[in-house]
Order: sequence, then structure tokens, then C-alpha cells
Amino acid sequence: THDVPRLRHASTGREALELAQVDHFDLVIAATHIGDMSVVDLARELRHGQRVPVVALAYDARDLASVADVPDAPNLDRAFLWQGDVGILPAIVKYVEDRRNVAHDAGALGVQAILVIEDNVRYYSAFLPTMYAELMQHAHHLVPESVNLSHRLMRLQAQPKILLCTSYEEAWQYFVEYEANILGVISDVE
Repeated sequence: THDVPRLRHASTGREALELAQVDHFDLVIAATHIGDMSVVDLARELRHGQRVPVVALAYDARDLASVADVPDAPNLDRAFLWQGDVGILPAIVKYVEDRRNVAHDAGALGVQAILVIEDNVRYYSAFLPTMYAELMQHAHHLVPESVNLSHRLMRLQAQPKILLCTSYEEAWQYFVEYEANILGVISDVE
């Protein structure tokens, strides 16, 4: 059986921390300022109790700068910029899933990976939703309607993983680790 994802909402950082003490979460997506604390403070506090990915969702460049300029920002797994596309939310979930599952899926299933190297949050926040939507659409077209549910899920799991990297060093580490599974590299010239 598969666990059905549950969404929980918290209005303040303290409320989010209280929820984290009671429940286990697979992902926390938080605005840069959550009422009584910043997302960086929330990520630091969550690191004490559990290892849950924490992603910041900024609403403008000023919010993004407030996250990037904080010394504890490494507690964040990534920051994304809201640009009016609701596709950013499933893209964030897929980003976290791909990072979490790439070792198993590439090793055990031979799943391929696409390295995306981009350090500009505005750009990767704009094109990742499109990339994930295209991969999902392609995967759904490859699975015939007559296939049973478990086979369909296995085929969907086997779609290429997107590994977003913000530096050459990070990309090189992934390339060395998954060289046999790299389908392609997408990067700008910088």
C-alpha cells in the first residue's frame, strides 16, 4: 500500500515546530518569514528534531535576498521563487523526491538522470516546473492504458530524475557518482 500524502498548514514558525514534534514530515515548504520567525530559523530548529528537507519559497527578490544573506542558510535544502506558476509546488516535491530516490533508482532500476546546472533562483524556479511537467506527460504517454496499476507506478518511477545543481562542483559530484546514468546536462554558458 502507498501512504497518502497529507498536507498540514501552520501560520507561524512555532506552530510548525509543534506540528513537527507530533508528526513526521517528508518536506517543509515555508515562506521566507513565517510570522514569528524566518525560514532559516525554522530550518535550524527542525534540524534538532528530525532531518526533514526545508525549502524556502520567496515571493520577490527582496525576500530571496533575505534568505541568501543569512549565514545559517545552509540549513535550507533550497530556495525557490514564486513567479505566479502553481507548477512550482509539484516541482519542489519532485525535486526533493528525485534527490532522495536517485541513489536507489539509478542503482537498482537503472533510471537515468538529467543534470541541471543553474545558480540563478529566478531561472530554475521558472523552468523546473515546465521540465517536470514535460517528463510526467512523456511518462504517461509511454504507459499503455491496459497496464495494471503497479506496473504503471513502476514505469512512472522509472522516469528520468532531474538533479538541480547550483555549482560546477555539485554537478561534478553527481556526474562522477551517476556517470553511467546521465542522460544529459543542461546548463548556461556561465
